[in-house]
Amino acid sequence: MNNIKFLIVIFAFISILVGCNEDKFLEEKVYDFYSPENSYTTPDQIDLAVVKLYEDIHTAFYASAAPTWAMYYLTDVAYDAISTTHRLNSWADNVTPEAADIGFWWDSLYKIISNANTIIDRIEYVEYQSEQEKLSQLAEAKFFRAYAYRTLAIMYGGVPISLEEITTPKRDFVRASRDEVLQQVLIDLNEAAANLPDINNVKQDGRVSKAAANHLLTEVHIMLGDYNQAIVHATSVIDNPNFELMTSRFGSRISEPGDVFWDLFQIGNVNRGSGNTETIWASQYEHLAPGGGAPDDLARFLVPQYWQLQDVNGDNVFFGHSSQNGGRGIGWWVASDYMLNQIWVNSNNDIRNSDFNIIRDLEVDNPNSAFFGQMMVASGAIEGASNELNGDWSAIFAKSAPIGNFPDDVISDPETGATNNGARSSFRDRYLMRLAETYLLRAEAYYLNGDSENAANDINALRFRANADQITASEVDLNTILDERARELFIEEFRLLTLMRMNKLVERVRIYNPMHNGFYSSNPINDTQNLWPIPNKEIERNTEATLEQNPGY
Repeated sequence: MNNIKFLIVIFAFISILVGCNEDKFLEEKVYDFYSPENSYTTPDQIDLAVVKLYEDIHTAFYASAAPTWAMYYLTDVAYDAISTTHRLNSWADNVTPEAADIGFWWDSLYKIISNANTIIDRIEYVEYQSEQEKLSQLAEAKFFRAYAYRTLAIMYGGVPISLEEITTPKRDFVRASRDEVLQQVLIDLNEAAANLPDINNVKQDGRVSKAAANHLLTEVHIMLGDYNQAIVHATSVIDNPNFELMTSRFGSRISEPGDVFWDLFQIGNVNRGSGNTETIWASQYEHLAPGGGAPDDLARFLVPQYWQLQDVNGDNVFFGHSSQNGGRGIGWWVASDYMLNQIWVNSNNDIRNSDFNIIRDLEVDNPNSAFFGQMMVASGAIEGASNELNGDWSAIFAKSAPIGNFPDDVISDPETGATNNGARSSFRDRYLMRLAETYLLRAEAYYLNGDSENAANDINALRFRANADQITASEVDLNTILDERARELFIEEFRLLTLMRMNKLVERVRIYNPMHNGFYSSNPINDTQNLWPIPNKEIERNTEATLEQNPGY
């Protein structure tokens, strides 16, 4: 949480001015306005452009409401609790080439690619005092281009590859194959890994390092079936002495009741300066700071609308929304029974399932309720209450909200903890890559490479930290790995991408998503929907070549 935010503000202003130029400006020497010709001429300007790539990632993956939440509620771990047909809840009916969320991700990822390409092209004309500074900035741009193309390949399969700045209209894009896209990703990531700094030498919190490139290389090599190389890249991160799983209490709330897993998700604890040796890459957020990033609205969408609950006598259970209960949630999407209960069977000692991390009951705090001071679920206070699709109550995942620690400006009454409508975000930096996931990626590579023993060892490294029972090699398969990812990485990993990448989306949505498995509804999902469709608008505007649609759409 540092200068990276201020730089975003400056570059956003420059970007607006550049975007206002008419085509004729390409033919003029511009002295009084910003343009690509005079906005990418110094190392500092290039750095501003690189910082904008970080903002693009944050906006797309954390601050774009419904399209962002599609990464979670369309999967096995969660569902949209507004209605059985809301947004994309019905895959077959609503995940279509015309759907806005489908187009959002295509546009957002190609925007990142376009911005990265401009940097990569323009950097060759910039004079540097240090060749290493140039290589490092180039490596960052190529990392982001790789990240975007990797994501496109997962979501849409083969897509058009563009590696140069486009300055005139282009309408003849053709799709490369998925493997061709991933091979280009490898080229960019290998260069990034060679030239990015080590984690202890990054110049600001939130900047990518060699470890981030190697983490992503692990995933891409798995996708290409090169499991030995995946293991090599994951091991380079895991064996790096600067990284270690956190096993002891730490950080900003160490003196409060909790555990080390709870500590990982507290405000101020995500960046490495807190003592957190597990963070590989985190998207930065600083509340109310200029350029501090857009809020993620995680508490609003995932915390249930508990403050609307009434007891069996018709009295409100709570006086309103409060800091101690997770802020002003609306329960827009809800953890599935698989996420909330099934994966925790026989896991009572697992700290990831502790009362600190998954809150399944709250104390009634409305003095007018006959159940005042009692636990609302255990006492039966809300038995039979209207709770359609569990949007008003299921549980609160402590990852989603700064419980008992909301910023002062969203507290309306410090004495009671009452919050205003601004209590809707996690108000913290967000993990994009954490060492725990590197272990799980290596476990996946080991398993697919026929080495279940080492796969179990990597899974058990996380289970040991969590005080969970160890598993044996015979228990390891892809579903075991997905279960462990859910326990460890819920709300962190972009679950939609994980299931698509592993070709498990359709299978697991049919089994675990209550909008598809018959619990709430039996919405269909087609066999071909492990990939999203190419947006129709892209096909229609590509008038000089054929942009093929994915099968089934």
